[in-house]
Amino acid sequence: MTYRLLIADDQGPSRKLLRQMIEKMAADSFEVVGEAEDGEEMIEKVFKYQPDLVMCDIEMPKRKGIEAVTELQKTRPSLKYIFTTAYESFAVQAFDLNAVDYILKPIEMSRLMLALERAKDVLGKKQSKGQQTGANMQRLPIRFNRSLYYVQVEDILFIEKSDRKSIIHTPTAQYSSSETLEYYLDFLDEHFVQSHRSFIINLARVNRIQASGKSYVVFFDGYETPAQISKQNIQRIQHLMSESS
Repeated sequence: MTYRLLIADDQGPSRKLLRQMIEKMAADSFEVVGEAEDGEEMIEKVFKYQPDLVMCDIEMPKRKGIEAVTELQKTRPSLKYIFTTAYESFAVQAFDLNAVDYILKPIEMSRLMLALERAKDVLGKKQSKGQQTGANMQRLPIRFNRSLYYVQVEDILFIEKSDRKSIIHTPTAQYSSSETLEYYLDFLDEHFVQSHRSFIINLARVNRIQASGKSYVVFFDGYETPAQISKQNIQRIQHLMSESS
């Protein structure tokens, strides 16, 4: 299993060194899918590249690493992080954010490999859970209006975040749930992908994708209400669609 990794550091030489070490020692387990030089770009790249793990410097311009992670946890609570910094004083804050590890600079190869092994172990447990539940799950239990409904997974068109609720759209009904989008991503199979910070779509039910301003709308067979695809995710969605066709 190869996991997707994003490097976020405001120093170009540091990003280059991290990439080289990862590609030399851990290429069989981690693929560096992108880089970011500040906290704002890190948030953008997370939604663009959908990494499993972020190596994040704490002191970055525009938005500090810890601030960016705090923001991302609102929509990507299962994303894992390894913090890198020259300052020991941030360790408590980092682990409060459920960091996989915290590495002091300058980074030694042996210390980096230990952190990546820890990350691989954490991600492997999450993947195993998702495979076990997703492979066996044909009906999704949803608590709605004091009742428990069982919805056929293949009937789900998309799931929409609305305020603090998730709305599950099927051709015949909509169900409101208090669970997060990340909760559903962990349980549904590979046909379901996050297309936007507020949407999960079922690629198997997509009929048409249409540009709309700076983003895109996606339509489903026999259903009037569309979902959305962000500009950052459109290429990935199109690639996944072409692979499954």
